[in-house]
Amino acid sequence: MKLNKLLVFVLSCVLLGSAVMAQEAAPEKDRPIWLPTLELSLDRSSRYMSEGNVGNPDAIDTLSLTLGWDLTDNLNFHVGGVGIYDETDACGNRRNIEEWNWLAGLTYTTPEFDVVGKIKINFDYIYYNYPRNKADEVTGKTLHNHTIDTKEYEIDVTAVDLFLSPGIVFVHDFENDVIKANVNVTFEQELTAISEKLTFECPVELWFGNHQYSGAEHTTVYSLCVQPTLNYEITENVSVGAYVLMGWALDSDIRRDWKEDENNNAFNVCWGLNLTLSF
Repeated sequence: MKLNKLLVFVLSCVLLGSAVMAQEAAPEKDRPIWLPTLELSLDRSSRYMSEGNVGNPDAIDTLSLTLGWDLTDNLNFHVGGVGIYDETDACGNRRNIEEWNWLAGLTYTTPEFDVVGKIKINFDYIYYNYPRNKADEVTGKTLHNHTIDTKEYEIDVTAVDLFLSPGIVFVHDFENDVIKANVNVTFEQELTAISEKLTFECPVELWFGNHQYSGAEHTTVYSLCVQPTLNYEITENVSVGAYVLMGWALDSDIRRDWKEDENNNAFNVCWGLNLTLSF
């Protein structure tokens, strides 16, 4: 059995086993303030896509872990990490960790307003580490838009009670003066006619970026991303999902750059499966 398939199998067993134990956990209202919530997710994607752009043409496995503490009824502190297992041989470095992401942040949910309901405001500080940089420098080949380790902060504001949960995300990589943002909506529908545990959701994101981010000659509308997803709740703590991620380059300069890249087209698509444990 290939190493990546064995990794997926072992982690899947761990997640499912942990879920059985989690069923015996204390109710949420009895959780001590020092005991964090936990979310562990394993994602298998046919390629690495970010904001519609293909950074890695081959399959990747992503493992993410997030711990959260409810400081008050409205304020949550969280920390987390993401590891991306690389299956590409683009730089002669097949089957290793391509990327580590570390983050810490705060989420505040406002009281309910008359017109818009509750607003969720999230702030994250994120550190991106790319262990493959040295190999990329030797071969002269690079993956992703990042060529060095970077640090950025992200602010996400969402009207969670409004139809389609409209939101806006602002991201600033202050070391490289990269600024990007998106406006987004998410359609969500329970498919009770099929199963009470089956849900369809479809986030839609319109991305903008400055010259340092997009590579265009000016600040521009970068891409449109759509991700139809089916989620099935196996138990209260375990869910599985399947998705298709599609990205369109909108600006003429971006379309030209994507077409000239051997890994991209003006329209890119990938598919993925995920398994999530939360308690």
